[in-house]
Amino acid sequence: MKNTIHTKKRPPLLRALCGLTFIGSSIGFLGFFFAALFFEKSASFIVNYSSWHTTESISPVYFTLLMALFALSLTGSIRMWKLHRDGFLLYAFAQLAILFVPVIWLNWGAFSTANAIFSVIFLVGYGLNLRVLK
Repeated sequence: MKNTIHTKKRPPLLRALCGLTFIGSSIGFLGFFFAALFFEKSASFIVNYSSWHTTESISPVYFTLLMALFALSLTGSIRMWKLHRDGFLLYAFAQLAILFVPVIWLNWGAFSTANAIFSVIFLVGYGLNLRVLK
């Protein structure tokens, strides 16, 4: 009698979403890590290359908080890659926090519509794969 191990196969959509999340969350993590680490240079970059005239309302703590949220998002996607359902909750919490921390910290002008659209697309995509997550 053969021993057969029944393993769930990772659906292609889940594989693609996780791969894209690995890339995006890693870039976000590194970007905010360096922004927090080199805050003075980041602040001058923000003033020179954005519509902001001052960076008084942000601090290294702001960038560190966003860095931690991107790490949580990455952790959630790794958990989903391993087919764990709790990864969806981690990812969803992180994405919602990434959307609304800038709004709470700064104001509604900091809300990113593009980020909201991608978050909804990814959350729906991951939601479609909840049945394969244990």
